[in-house]
Amino acid sequence: MKVFKPFFVSVDLPYSVMRGEIVAIPIVVFNYIDRDVEADVRLEHSGQFEFAEVSNEVNDNPSKNERYRIKKVFVKANSGSSVSFMIIPRELGYITLKATATSKIAGDSVEHKLLVKAEGETQYRNRAVFLDLRTTQTINTNITVDIPKNIVAGSEHIEISAVGDILGPSIPNLESLIKLPFGCGEQNMLNLVPNIVILNYLRNTNQLTQAIQGKALKYLEVGYQQELTYRHKDGSFSAFGESDESGSTWLTAFVAKSFKQASEYITVEDRIINEALLWLSNIQAPNGSFQEVGHVSHRDMQGGASKGLALTAYALTAFLENPQAAERYRNTINKGVNYIAQNMEGLDDLYALSICVYVLNLAKHPFEDQAFGKLELKANTKEDFKWWSKPVPEDDKNPWFSTLARSVDVEMTSYTLMTYLRRNLVADAIPVMKWLVKQRNPEGGFSSTQDTVVGIQALAKLGERLLTKNNDITVTINYEGGGRSTMKINTANAMILQKHVLPRKVRMVNVTATGTGFAIIQVSTHYNLNVTGAWPLFTLDPQVDRNSNENHLQLSICSGFVPTKEANESNMAVMEVSLPSGFTVDVDSLPSLEVSQNVKRVETRNGNTMVVLYFDKMVRKEYCPTVSAFRTHKVAKQKPVPVSIYDYYDS
Repeated sequence: MKVFKPFFVSVDLPYSVMRGEIVAIPIVVFNYIDRDVEADVRLEHSGQFEFAEVSNEVNDNPSKNERYRIKKVFVKANSGSSVSFMIIPRELGYITLKATATSKIAGDSVEHKLLVKAEGETQYRNRAVFLDLRTTQTINTNITVDIPKNIVAGSEHIEISAVGDILGPSIPNLESLIKLPFGCGEQNMLNLVPNIVILNYLRNTNQLTQAIQGKALKYLEVGYQQELTYRHKDGSFSAFGESDESGSTWLTAFVAKSFKQASEYITVEDRIINEALLWLSNIQAPNGSFQEVGHVSHRDMQGGASKGLALTAYALTAFLENPQAAERYRNTINKGVNYIAQNMEGLDDLYALSICVYVLNLAKHPFEDQAFGKLELKANTKEDFKWWSKPVPEDDKNPWFSTLARSVDVEMTSYTLMTYLRRNLVADAIPVMKWLVKQRNPEGGFSSTQDTVVGIQALAKLGERLLTKNNDITVTINYEGGGRSTMKINTANAMILQKHVLPRKVRMVNVTATGTGFAIIQVSTHYNLNVTGAWPLFTLDPQVDRNSNENHLQLSICSGFVPTKEANESNMAVMEVSLPSGFTVDVDSLPSLEVSQNVKRVETRNGNTMVVLYFDKMVRKEYCPTVSAFRTHKVAKQKPVPVSIYDYYDS
């Protein structure tokens, strides 16, 4: 049943604004009564914003005690009239605006939420601790909350959470495991693979519920159908589909093995998998190696260094992890595995070594023990953590994030953890797992696609071995100012991620856990910085073009790669361009971006207020794409907005 209101109010809000900006809130009163009316339009709030004083020049000297303002408007019959209020948001998050129009014969009222962001760019941090109470009854540990002193005032948010399952943080966040965009063929696999891993894990541990299964299957279907759009006619896959000259060895292997895993839960055409495997087999070199015939997006995996051993090993997993393919392509597998074994001598690339050792174990090759011993000698150990990391050249270090593990370190450590489990070294795997858990983001993922996919797979396989039916833990949290809270973890709620928001000024949290079983505690923070600092890998120079005006913005962003001792070009690079408050992108101009300046794909986010540009790679020569936008809402005293570029696989 449809109901028509003859007198009603409409409020048009921007997607978001920044705290302290002056925003015009347009309110339109529609009158479909058969007579003209005069109405009082009232805008009110509960202390989340202030009204700006309007004179010849908009200023931010507000009337601080005004909780509402009223303006009169005359509305003709069967027409509408508008009025604007100037406000200054003071609180972060969603603020409530209540607009009311009243006349002698009718009235209407609406409430809307406006997102208010902090200035600068948001930084996310997570500190996780694995509490193992299987052999001891009490654990006491301190967790430092690291927040810089130069953050944007009031932008910090601190949260502590506890869960009794190794994949507990990941399961409720299947749609947001990483903070980065995922708009290409490889990144889209985040809609697919983690869901398969979690379905397998919960099924194997008898924890799968209908709700989780329904959610995961939905993402599987979406991911599968979307991935088919990146398929070439010859059966291969690439990051940007037919717009790429050829399929990618790496991505085709990734898709082939993932589709086989997905076929346990959704309908996947056998033809799609078989044609991908046939394509891979046909491009294998006579010596057994696999080389990248497509574009190199992930240099450590696809690059020609180390004689292509990493990519050869990865391609072989598509055959080895598929029982039918393992039989049909036995010759392909044997040639590939022998190529790896013959070239392991003198292999110094730790990334290649980690995945080669995993594949040699998968294939049960006679050289597997010797290769594993070589990998063990390369391990890092500290306290009760164990991990593998690739040395970072001095000219490739990001001074702002030097304490964070790189994606490639997470990948190689995850492959090694899976090798440990294949060798039944469960006890030895615990320090490796503790390091991986420590690197996760608050949502249970890692930095990018590959480290998240491999990391979750490794943790799930270990989680199946560690499952305990006797979880009964009390976690007591103490923090500055006499704050205290308690969380109970048991078998019934082990999968539930319990959260508690901490005061913004907390910088140290003491955690005491008693009982039996295990739990994961994590302290998650996010805050804003006005200047995040330059990363010497890229140049970045955004400039407003001269033909811009108050209603039209043209922004040219020049960026290039700064060569290092290791590389003359980047992996796949992503540029994120945030628009000033009140502006939205000129959508009609986006197609022209995809045919110029080496841009492979363009997408928008946040209500068309952010543009995301994907590049196959960045080189020394600068690319200068231009983003066009129109003013859709009036905003004064605008704050600066960030433009960023990063290497997707070297974060």
